[in-house]
Amino acid sequence: MENAFFTRAMVREFGDIRQILRLEQVVLPALAEGQVRVKMAWATINPSDVITLSGAYRSRITLPFVPGFEGMGYISHSAFPALPPGQRVLPLGSQGAWQQYKDSDPHWCFTLPDQESERQAATGYVNPMTALLMLSEALDNQPGMRILINAANSAIGKMLVRIAHFKGMQPRVVVRRAQHLTQFDESITGQPFNSSSRDYPQALARLRQAGGVDAILDCVGGDAAVQLASALKPSGQFIHYGLLSGQPIPARFWRERPDIRSSHFHLRQWIHSRSYQEIEQRLDEVMMLIHAGVIATDIAAEFTLADLPLAAKALLSGELQGKI
Repeated sequence: MENAFFTRAMVREFGDIRQILRLEQVVLPALAEGQVRVKMAWATINPSDVITLSGAYRSRITLPFVPGFEGMGYISHSAFPALPPGQRVLPLGSQGAWQQYKDSDPHWCFTLPDQESERQAATGYVNPMTALLMLSEALDNQPGMRILINAANSAIGKMLVRIAHFKGMQPRVVVRRAQHLTQFDESITGQPFNSSSRDYPQALARLRQAGGVDAILDCVGGDAAVQLASALKPSGQFIHYGLLSGQPIPARFWRERPDIRSSHFHLRQWIHSRSYQEIEQRLDEVMMLIHAGVIATDIAAEFTLADLPLAAKALLSGELQGKI
């Protein structure tokens, strides 16, 4: 493949994804010793990617870089018998999914079961793994416990609801728009809360008066997190895992509720602190949940790599419900 060219997305500065994302064609380099080359088939674009490109996590991201933390592909070049050419894999451990070829350490390539479709496999990491790990490890989970999930109409929100119910918990949900209220089976979630409604504070107060929830899973942050915490029972658990508001949780959160057991979950930190075998075991659990129909990713739209700027625009519009 000498002198062959491939397409990749490249970011050389932090900022608005619509202004800083560039597509470029470059010569495919020689494969470094000890690496495998993955021909990417599918990658995803997530709100977390937009936040990363904005510079929110610049302390752990080195410029320039190829974005994209989630995708699947096929081994195209390998000297490792366990990863022969044609093997389907998730290349994890680093960004770089938004390109035609990704070179990876073989210890970060996880094989995929034959029964999973390419699209479900490609979307089987960021949201499903985060949801499973928060409910299985970060949360002091008990059957029957009540948990409150905001942005519940999001892809990961829906997965949290489904996995929590599967594990015998009682999920309650918060959405931001009235049209999302009908997306939930109230026999599973109870009546959804609309955070844009005038009586939202009163609804949370009634929930607290009824005993409150045992835990909250928050991906919004900002002042919304303070408001949400009002429904948490004394000494309840608050897990923060996203920043959709773009605003950090204010200091008054801890002043007003010093009893809360607060923690932050970040998938990248978990992945880089675990062994290959532990990661593989959890990925197998995710694939089993997908195969059993407990969770599935709704695909909202598909774009070619050349149309990545259009994909970013579609994501930012907020009009599509599902993964891009």
